[in-house]
Amino acid sequence: MKQLIKVLLFILGWQVTFCQPAVEDFKKVFRIEIFETTETINIDGKLTEEVWQNANVGTDFWQKVPFFAEGADPKTEVRLSYDKDNLYVAAKCYQKEDIIIQSLKRDEYWDNDGIAIILDPLNTLTNGFLFGTSAAGQQWDALRSLDDINSDWSNKWYNEVHVTDEYWSMEMAIPFRILRFSPDETEWGLNFVRNHVNENEYHNWTAVPESFWPPDVAFAGALVFDKPPVPKKGNFNIIPYVTTSVSKEPDVDAVFSANAGLDARVSVTPTLNLDLTLNPDFSQIEVDELVTNLTRFSIFLPEKRTFFLENSDLFSDSGYPGVRPFFSRTIGLDSERQAVPILYGARLTGNLNKKTRLGVMNIHSLKSDNTAAQNQSAVAMQRNFGRSFVKGMFLNRQGFDGTSSIENDFGRNTSIEGVYISNDGKMAGWASAHHSFKSEVKSKTGFYTYGVAYTDPSWEILLASATIQENYFADLGFVQRIENYDAVRDTSIRIGFNDNVFGINYKIRPKEGKVTRHVFDLTNVYFTNPDWSFNELLNEFSYTMALRSTAEVSFGMGRNDVDLLYPFSFVSNGEPLPAQRYKYSWMSAGYSSDERKVVRFGVGGQTGSFYNGRLNQAEADINFRIQPWGNLSFGYQWNKLDFPDPFGNEIITALLSKLEIGFNRNLLWTTLFQYLDQSEFMGINSRLQWRFAPMSDLYFVFIDNYDVFNGMGGPRDLQTNNRALILKLNYWY
Repeated sequence: MKQLIKVLLFILGWQVTFCQPAVEDFKKVFRIEIFETTETINIDGKLTEEVWQNANVGTDFWQKVPFFAEGADPKTEVRLSYDKDNLYVAAKCYQKEDIIIQSLKRDEYWDNDGIAIILDPLNTLTNGFLFGTSAAGQQWDALRSLDDINSDWSNKWYNEVHVTDEYWSMEMAIPFRILRFSPDETEWGLNFVRNHVNENEYHNWTAVPESFWPPDVAFAGALVFDKPPVPKKGNFNIIPYVTTSVSKEPDVDAVFSANAGLDARVSVTPTLNLDLTLNPDFSQIEVDELVTNLTRFSIFLPEKRTFFLENSDLFSDSGYPGVRPFFSRTIGLDSERQAVPILYGARLTGNLNKKTRLGVMNIHSLKSDNTAAQNQSAVAMQRNFGRSFVKGMFLNRQGFDGTSSIENDFGRNTSIEGVYISNDGKMAGWASAHHSFKSEVKSKTGFYTYGVAYTDPSWEILLASATIQENYFADLGFVQRIENYDAVRDTSIRIGFNDNVFGINYKIRPKEGKVTRHVFDLTNVYFTNPDWSFNELLNEFSYTMALRSTAEVSFGMGRNDVDLLYPFSFVSNGEPLPAQRYKYSWMSAGYSSDERKVVRFGVGGQTGSFYNGRLNQAEADINFRIQPWGNLSFGYQWNKLDFPDPFGNEIITALLSKLEIGFNRNLLWTTLFQYLDQSEFMGINSRLQWRFAPMSDLYFVFIDNYDVFNGMGGPRDLQTNNRALILKLNYWY
């Protein structure tokens, strides 16, 4: 153990040198000066305007993937200008190979040839805007936070592309009104990332180190204005919608309904934005892709509703993986996890100044048969110190009867956390404290975390710990392990736990040959009960070999030692497993083919013991692409659980099929078919979207869902539980 500690200390103290400047010097080395133009720029992708002939050129990109290298090939040139309304961006991407476009769908960026600009107007080093276009012209916009890229965020801007035999070029017009910036700043953080899919390469304008994802704004250069751009005053957008639908349930007459609502975005200051929604409808949002769950705990699905997305990291990044004080997917659900209407919502988010971020939110949802109306509020404030920050948050859920609050129907949470990240991003450390408040719950209400991490091009090392006490309630959040289901008594028991993680990831990056990465990963997760007695120990090792062709081969093995506290059953036809200690192990393997090919596929499997029985798994998926307009995919998962008598056995399967047709960039048809016998569910969600104006859409949605019942020794029975046709129109003023 002493030797291991010495090795870890040596690794943490070892500094790898790169052929690039220190992070604080990036804006000194990588700079583009731009000038205001009075020329009218026609956004056609052709770069024929005089302003582009006179603009400063950014070139000499760096290769980022598959390995770090100076002088990316083929060549890329970028130019910028602006007027009183827009920031203009132009790029010329030299490329003689065939352009690869895998989808015409908006926000599908990384699998297509394309180029994107990364903007950090407030020089936060942590947060930024991303605007990208594929070589076929479809748009991608996203928000970059410290730990995430949120591609579900969308806004109104303009672009076009032009393709020749030697290069493809693009132009963008990004309205200043959709950006958050200070009128006193003449320098913004700036970078570009180009996808060259034929060679499985990504290029950056600046020398972003190997161990960081290309859009990391900490390694941005400088966009230097000749004078500060002027924020637009009185800027707002109004997005009304109307919808009509007909739905049918078994033994019930068809129901016709109509609805209307309103979204609005108001620029309160140049750096603060107010989002408003009245009677929102989310029928146009893509349906969740359900998954088989062979754990004892709930799973975590991401938020897709647009209203909750801008600056969402202020609220949702607090806490610890699997334990989040705020999780917006809980809003709009009753106590039985069924959807209820939201009456209104308001969100004020953005920067008070360069270093201080603010988020304030209030949403009111209506009552259901089993839950009172709910008012949910959140306030978060973050103070940045370079890449490091301190953040505090307060959450409040209050039950309402009409316009009167219900005295003891509330849940409140407080959070305070500090995160240290070195300027080069290699070292990180964090600590946090969270508490919940409920009527008549006075003790064991805390949740605490701390950890350290080290990252360089070869090593990732993580030491982290969290303590969740049994009376920590997250009414607006998500706590994954605290509810322990007792299958004999058909009830759940709350038990706190301690979560301790140690992980090492080591990468070898060959500079030549067909292999681009060898990745070795070792993870140990140790759970204990509140008194620190043993609960569960999970050890996993995996190896992945990534090829230049984008194909990947992986192998893994694991061992689990778990003290099952309460009887639990993973199958539907046997007695629950008794509460006792279980030790089991498994092996896995997988292969995924070249993602650039017209036909690509993946296969994988796992075999081994599982508690006191066995679990064998197999899965396969295949995707057929007709460039650039069509994708058809199928996925199948098979799980065979065998337990000794009388604990049962079962085969659990899941089938997912997706059809995507892009008639053009503005007319898309997507159909998702899902079958999960574990959830006794089969459903079809088919959506036709016509973007008849920028950010303005007409949707036609067909929903056909079925309950799947096991027949008594015979085939499974299907019963329609919901069938609906929905027509929705929204227009962005």
